[in-house]
Amino acid sequence: MIKNYIFVRMKLTYLTILISLALSFPCLRAQAQVPDELETFQQASGNHAVLFRGKQATKISFPANGNPYWEQPDFQLGDIVFEGNLYRDVFLNIDAREQRALVTKVLGLMSVALPPSLTPSLTIGNRRFVGIGPGEALAEGFYEVFGSGEEQVYKHVEKVLNESINDVNGREIGYYDENYRSDVYRFFALHTSYYFRNADGEFSRIRSRGSLLRKFPSAKRKEIRRAVKAAGIGRSKADFDSYCKAVLNAAVQ
Repeated sequence: MIKNYIFVRMKLTYLTILISLALSFPCLRAQAQVPDELETFQQASGNHAVLFRGKQATKISFPANGNPYWEQPDFQLGDIVFEGNLYRDVFLNIDAREQRALVTKVLGLMSVALPPSLTPSLTIGNRRFVGIGPGEALAEGFYEVFGSGEEQVYKHVEKVLNESINDVNGREIGYYDENYRSDVYRFFALHTSYYFRNADGEFSRIRSRGSLLRKFPSAKRKEIRRAVKAAGIGRSKADFDSYCKAVLNAAVQ
């Protein structure tokens, strides 16, 4: 009787183990088949797979006012040259804090960060940017290009993470954040600089409207002033981009 009882108990224990293992196999198989975010992203990339093998873009994991992007967090359709290959109709943005081009094929998925040294040019909407690598005439990073002639202006935007207990929205932060929170002390401060590129490819810093105008022959300046006035461009700091474009357009007439 005791032997039969022990035998039955052993069979039940063995059967329980077999059932547990059988039930666990689908779970293990399902876990193995669930792709992570990077795999999902690469699968959605299709013909652009090579472009999306870069480093996953940094995600801000702490509260901060403003944003680390060139302007807005929204991605826009554009074209990008990466490692000598042109990729069209991808969603792009620029991380102005880390100076990386951000690219994704599908909105809502992760984005990949590409260094300027491997990304010589990109177009977002109707705006043209170039990537400058280390050891070149300008500091490493991305620059928006104004002008289509021999003389051009390169605009550089950098976002720096700062901290203050004061309300810095607007002028001090460098731009207005409509979602600004007074209980958050970290913020991304905007720093903008402009450089004039002459016909010989030489760069020089421009800090004012006058410094840009003086880059052109005196005989040309009166004509440029007249064209800028006709364009109705304001005198505020926010109008400086428009001023640069108007000057460059007038200079090639």
